[in-house]
Amino acid sequence: MSNSFEYYLVAAFSDRPFGGNPAIVAFLDPTNTPESILCDVASTFKQPMTVFLSEDPCSPADEATKRFLVRYFTAEEETPLCVHATLAAAHVIFRTKRTNSWSDRCAVDSEYSRWMEIEIDAGDVTEVSNSERERIVGIINDAFGKTLSVQHVAKGTGKYEHCLVVEVDEKDDIKNCQVTGGRLGVSVGHVSISLKETGYLINAITTRSSGLGRNEHFASRVFVPFDSLGGEDHVCGSAHAVLGPYWTIRQALLDDEEIRAIHVGRRGGDLRLFWTRGQPRIRIRGEAVTIANGVCSF
Repeated sequence: MSNSFEYYLVAAFSDRPFGGNPAIVAFLDPTNTPESILCDVASTFKQPMTVFLSEDPCSPADEATKRFLVRYFTAEEETPLCVHATLAAAHVIFRTKRTNSWSDRCAVDSEYSRWMEIEIDAGDVTEVSNSERERIVGIINDAFGKTLSVQHVAKGTGKYEHCLVVEVDEKDDIKNCQVTGGRLGVSVGHVSISLKETGYLINAITTRSSGLGRNEHFASRVFVPFDSLGGEDHVCGSAHAVLGPYWTIRQALLDDEEIRAIHVGRRGGDLRLFWTRGQPRIRIRGEAVTIANGVCSF
């Protein structure tokens, strides 16, 4: 007996087909499908993330409200949450009119047709010790092949304790830096597991961004050495849950002011963040575009 499901390849946090962060959105029941099958599907697509979802049979009768059952897989293992894959899934749900309310709003407001918003827990940071700062700066300088003007080194707290934030001076031009060799060990466009030396799952290198021509508040590049695909993350939503509050405080921005962020890795990416001091949640807004879709049979 064969099975099949509908799938979409989506670029999240971008309006360009080969920008942002790609994800597979697979309409395959994540609760009643054997986990081995979900792993095989994700491994076959081999994208940064595959999100499996199906409509929750307990969704409210109200057609304007739909709930979906969701699970996330990298090419090798399940992960509890992925922001860019969630954005990709929302994009497909709205575009394929699996809920009525969004399609009605898109018809009259182009802004709703382009941007989607996700609300997740906001992250806080604490400054590292002097010895830890010296250790981290040495690893980052070695990776970038030059001495960066490091302004601040901080680590996330609570559920974001796996996140490292390294702020460098804008003149360091992280967009055009070639991260080669050293303890980051770049090979064939990917960062090797040697970045594990930092001890952090997410390594965000960030800078103010006043000179890129689009009035962004900050830019970043993010390295995730423990990820199965390795290397530089295209756009990390979880990192921005920490970077949003970080830059709100660093730049003395107003509460709930639109924070414009840009990812300056090879694929690029754009985000809009909204956070109020003292509040536990942050809103992350982005665009998405469908690259391909089809039916997978097994």
